[in-house]
Amino acid sequence: MKQKATLKYFVLASTFVLVGICISCNATSNPEKGSNSSAIVGVWELSHFYNLGNGDTLSVDTSKVQHKIYLDGHVIWNTDPAADASEWHGYGTYTFKNDTITETLTSMSKSMQSDVNTYVIPIERSNNTYKQVNTYERSDTIFQNIEIYKKLN
Repeated sequence: MKQKATLKYFVLASTFVLVGICISCNATSNPEKGSNSSAIVGVWELSHFYNLGNGDTLSVDTSKVQHKIYLDGHVIWNTDPAADASEWHGYGTYTFKNDTITETLTSMSKSMQSDVNTYVIPIERSNNTYKQVNTYERSDTIFQNIEIYKKLN
């Protein structure tokens, strides 16, 4: 009887050790569990969109509907169709390190398709918001699209 009780405690203790090891391994292998990676996980909604040309504000839009979801190293985003009915959405993987999101899109709308499928996006974070600035040049004009997102969950 004493031998059965000892074996029972050994099995119980071994189970706790194995569970602890599994949790520890999952925490180090999951890209979302890093020190600042978890700050970006969730559902985000665009609250403000600014378009600038050479530093001058060209337009401000607070009615544009756009969402981004970051989860388990995957990103998906969508927006309402543009005025010309073009679709804008994408899906892929992401990493988040040093307040920079790197998105690599593997599936996207036709309007997004190009030779570039990896986007390095520096962001500024606060409690439940983040701001990303996309800069590009066209016809000697430097444009910036500034997107401010609020966290929904």
